[in-house]
Amino acid sequence: MMDGFSRIGETLVGKMRLLAIMVLGGLVLVIIVQAEAVLTTGEAVNRSMRYDIAMNGLNGKLDAVNALERVSRFAATRTPEDAQAARLFHNILLSRIDTWSAGAFGNFVATSPERVALLERVRAQVSGLSPLYARIEDPGVPDEIRRTLAQAVSGLIRIGGQAMMSNLTEAADIRETLRERQRFQNALVMVLIVFGAVLLAMMSFQARGLRLARESAERSARKFEQVAQRDPLTQLANRLAFDAALDKVIVEGDAGAGRLAVFAIDLDGFKAVNDMLGHAAGDSLLMSVARRLEEIVGGWGGDGLVSRLGGDEFTVLTRVPKGAPQAKARAQEMIDGLHAAHGLDHGNIVVNVTIGYALVDGQTADADSVVQNADLALSHAKAAGKGRSQAYDASMREDATRRQLIEAGFSCALSRGEIVTHYQPQVEMATGRIVGFEALARWRHAELGWIPPSEFIRIAEASGRIAEIGEHILRSACRDASLLPQDVPVSVNLSVAQLARADLPGTVADILEETGLPPERLKLEVTESMVMSDSTRALATLRRLKALGVWIALDDFGTGYSALSYLRDFAWDELKVDRSFVQTLESDAQSLLIIRSIVELAQRLNISVTVEGVETPSQCALLRRAGCRVAQGFYYGHAVPAGELAGQLLRSFARVPLLEKPDLLGKGA
Repeated sequence: MMDGFSRIGETLVGKMRLLAIMVLGGLVLVIIVQAEAVLTTGEAVNRSMRYDIAMNGLNGKLDAVNALERVSRFAATRTPEDAQAARLFHNILLSRIDTWSAGAFGNFVATSPERVALLERVRAQVSGLSPLYARIEDPGVPDEIRRTLAQAVSGLIRIGGQAMMSNLTEAADIRETLRERQRFQNALVMVLIVFGAVLLAMMSFQARGLRLARESAERSARKFEQVAQRDPLTQLANRLAFDAALDKVIVEGDAGAGRLAVFAIDLDGFKAVNDMLGHAAGDSLLMSVARRLEEIVGGWGGDGLVSRLGGDEFTVLTRVPKGAPQAKARAQEMIDGLHAAHGLDHGNIVVNVTIGYALVDGQTADADSVVQNADLALSHAKAAGKGRSQAYDASMREDATRRQLIEAGFSCALSRGEIVTHYQPQVEMATGRIVGFEALARWRHAELGWIPPSEFIRIAEASGRIAEIGEHILRSACRDASLLPQDVPVSVNLSVAQLARADLPGTVADILEETGLPPERLKLEVTESMVMSDSTRALATLRRLKALGVWIALDDFGTGYSALSYLRDFAWDELKVDRSFVQTLESDAQSLLIIRSIVELAQRLNISVTVEGVETPSQCALLRRAGCRVAQGFYYGHAVPAGELAGQLLRSFARVPLLEKPDLLGKGA
């Protein structure tokens, strides 16, 4: 019996729902029709407001009558003023006839061939009076003008009268349209009221059905809640479940300060597994990692939670009663446990993991903050070397904030001139004479003060702004060098992003032309690692640059794996010995031997050599005995603004004998 009533109720609800949909559809249709009626009424109103044809016709008639009246007045007075007025109104009448040929009035005239012919005849009559108006003072001319003008006035009055009648007829049609639309809209309003009343009555019945449906949906939601909080691949808790658990612990204050830890875990080299063995192997590895993490965390006791946030990112939430030392030990336990080979269908796979972790303390306000702290620690761990763990400390958030501030400030820094070019001298060691300068970027931030180049250059490279900064430094270096003596070159470092751009040679050529710097006074420096990233493309770009006449220098020479092969593949103009060899000169005999070998090799290949990082007199002496000729470093001077270069050059030249005239741009060691 109850089942029968239930089926009847469901049938009634279904029919009522269908009826409600039909009523709602009818209501929407009526609203659309009403909107169309309103638009049509608006158009009719707009049409009723048009008066340009009638007014144009009326004004034309007045202009014609005024022109005739002015001629008659002159005939009576014969004064120069009335003659001038007669000519003026003749010109006004000509202009009025021209306006009748264009716009809405022109369209009105064009609807009747008779009006077109009449207007052209009037135009010819009035235009033909121009010679007579020129000699209106002659006897008999005013009468002749009046006779012709009277005929033209008759035609103009006829056309103007037709225009006014046309507007009156149109106005009558518009009034009738508005009356019809008003009746139609009144009927629509009544239909809308009826539909609204029916719909309102049905909504009360539908409310009960909706309440029953909501209760059913809530039961279904509770039934599938566990599914919604599980990662479909590993069956671990997903991000939703992890966030809820962390929020609950923090809000309820179940863990004391420093006794709850969040671990952010990342698999090292997971992409390589996917690429080499396929996604099936990657999924198997993720499931193996998930099971092993559950075993490790389960061995700690308590209520630890393992979750997968996506990809190869896992998190662990656990209590650490002993605080930071215990958290560090558990991170290492996970690293060691996950490093053991994973036996999969595709064979044994060994992976490393990198872990960043953060403890919930009194300053952790919410779950998002502690997760961000763990992620920051993970980023620092990756930067320091994979396969390790890193605890969060407050300086990491300060570093992240500082990085964001630096990254956001690049555009303003360039437009405001905050990023400037300083120059470090390159000195001939035997005489102390400056033989060139290296351009170096310096940034005085409006809030942070001087930012080390090692910091902002790295951030610029990561954010994609390094090419823009590099071009800015190149342009300012060429501009400043063009003001120096003709025998002083300038060196500018190229970035990887600049070297990768196909338009780099064109940009360099444009800057040289813009600044007037001879190409042979510009040295462009690249590192071996830059060339190695895409050697074929990079060497092709360097050859195009060398064809411009600029010098190409290989920076940080001696630190790469294939430097000698690049000496064979490209005709370098200069080698710059890396500062790491200079720093160990006095403690490592091998460094001096390597530098001597580089100098001898460069002499045989006719390549000049510059040694970087010279800081002490003893280093200078050792390098000179090794055959080095040109060096730069703090021993010879720090980088200075362009305004100080002239003074440095004068002091440098003062130390050189006047009869000595070195070849500043000549090659050789």
